[in-house]
Amino acid sequence: MLFIVYYEFNPNLDPEDMFTAYQKIAEAEIDLGNSETKSWYMTPEHWGVAIIESDSVDSFMKNAYMWRVALPGIFKTYNVAPVAEVEEIVPILAKMMRKINK
Repeated sequence: MLFIVYYEFNPNLDPEDMFTAYQKIAEAEIDLGNSETKSWYMTPEHWGVAIIESDSVDSFMKNAYMWRVALPGIFKTYNVAPVAEVEEIVPILAKMMRKINK
């Protein structure tokens, strides 16, 4: 299952603290199970998006929380939702709408 994450970093954090958190995570060699960050983007305005693929809630939660554990307060905002490619979801939604609007 794919998830999209919208996040805003806490603008009051020192960028060096963020780098240290990244190093802590890399050194910890956390087993994320079947969770993989497919893409991760960041803007100069301290916000960004990521696409994460996970086969379970446990795997996704580990991926999401490792940053909060490594650096409490890192995020000002953190929003998550399941996501699908438009080509996959439109036929499903159209079928559902036809059934509801009979």
